[in-house]
Amino acid sequence: MSSPAFNIRRYGPSSNVDQHAFAQWVVPLRGELAFELEGRGARLDRLQGAFVAPMAGHAQAAGEDDRFLIVDCPAALFDDDTLDRLRRQPVLALPAPVRAMAQRVGATARPQMDAATVQRELPTLLQAFSLSGSATRLQAVCARVERSPGEAWPVERMAAAVGVSASRLHALFREAFALSPQAWLSASRLRWARARLADSDNAIADIAQHAGYSEQSALTRALRREWGMTPAEYRRRHRPL
Repeated sequence: MSSPAFNIRRYGPSSNVDQHAFAQWVVPLRGELAFELEGRGARLDRLQGAFVAPMAGHAQAAGEDDRFLIVDCPAALFDDDTLDRLRRQPVLALPAPVRAMAQRVGATARPQMDAATVQRELPTLLQAFSLSGSATRLQAVCARVERSPGEAWPVERMAAAVGVSASRLHALFREAFALSPQAWLSASRLRWARARLADSDNAIADIAQHAGYSEQSALTRALRREWGMTPAEYRRRHRPL
């Protein structure tokens, strides 16, 4: 492809593995996406997106009401260091400016954005995930939390992983994500639990424990507050046919 493109898409309950020669960002607008990239699974939602490097195999599944901003981008727009970093760590904590940009674009109700919109909004993505982006230094610790959300993650541990004080970590998270570190941790735990509810037969109490909740009722409260349903209801709705 010769120029970037912004598209609003929906996905069905399954897809074949796809590959393409251009880079691509996946930014959820509504709902969530079960995403597989080069054999690695992830669950994407409004706080977490993904970067698909050129020729990386990927597949996805979503509900019919879920919507996503898909940004196709020529690989030539990236310097080698940025492209390599995104290739190695493709699941991305979405900075607040990126989430706001996605909502602006999604509010237009057009499936494909015109060239003027692309030219105006693309710099937000390029800057957010550049080496100097406000969230770049936090991506590694966010990825560690995402892999093991059930572990104990006091702010001091997260701060040590970044190499800053606890107070500085709070400031960095607020600047990058408009969230506190503990709010990000809570979202990661709920995301992990949702994935296990959808793709396993594990007991709900076991899922809650391994996600880091003190008891099943804590998971139930969190899921009902954020998604309007109990764990059992979520499992029935999202279990593959």
